Formats: sequence, C-alpha cells, structure tokens
Amino acid sequence: MRDFGISKTLILFWAVLALGLMPMQTADAQTARISMKIAKAGFVLGVSTGSGTLHFQGQAYPLSVGGLRVGLIVGASNARMRGEVYNLHKLRHIEGTYGSIQASAAAGTGGQNWVLENVHGVRLVLRGVQTGLEASLDAGGIKITLE
Repeated sequence: MRDFGISKTLILFWAVLALGLMPMQTADAQTARISMKIAKAGFVLGVSTGSGTLHFQGQAYPLSVGGLRVGLIVGASNARMRGEVYNLHKLRHIEGTYGSIQASAAAGTGGQNWVLENVHGVRLVLRGVQTGLEASLDAGGIKITLE
C-alpha cells in the first residue's frame, strides 16, 4: 500500500489557498457609479447645491444635489466628486438625505473623501477635489433627487 499522506496534504493546501484567493461577495456590493459637482458656502449656517450623474444598470440618470449644514463654517468652495454606490437595488432608492459629520478645509485646492449613507442603506463612497476658501467642522447632509 502506498502512503498518500503527503499528496493529500498538498492537495488540501492548494485547495485552501485557491479558496482564500477567490474574491468574496459581500452584502455591500457596488451597484453603480456617481459623479457630482457641488458648490458650498456659509457662515455658521452653510448651504450646498449642485448636480450629478448616476450610472446604474447601463443608464445615466441626472441628479439634483442640495444640502444644509450647521456648525463652524466660514467661506465658500466648489467640489468635484466621483465614486461608487453600494447597495442600490432600486433606482428610486438613490433619492433621500445622506447625513454626515465632516471637517474640511480648502485654501486653493484640496482633496475630499466622503462616505455617506441614506435610510435605504445606499452608501456613497466619494473622492474628489475641493477648491475655494473654506473651513468647516459641521453636521448636516446632502439631499439627492432624480431629475
């Protein structure tokens, strides 16, 4: 009788390694892409307005973006953001208020990173550039609606 102990061990090792290298599917699957242009201004009370585009299931949908912030806010800036949308299963679920607490500063040009979520569990992970002269430590949110 031959001893297959080493061969079985090597097969098991390679099987475990292959399974470990396979991409895992998570509950937070990327389902769309988004881009936005947002203008922000304020002194204690801040407002933001803008537009964007949602790329979902092979289609592009125009968006309207607005918001209100309260906190330590001084100045004005523009932001161009791009990113991923997670957990969007129905188009209408992109609409809603996305709450945030943020700190930002821009004197000229600076980077921005936002992670926002609405009541439907839709999460936006955005990166971009902010230009202008603004400093803020505030709470608020943005409201996204389909146009």
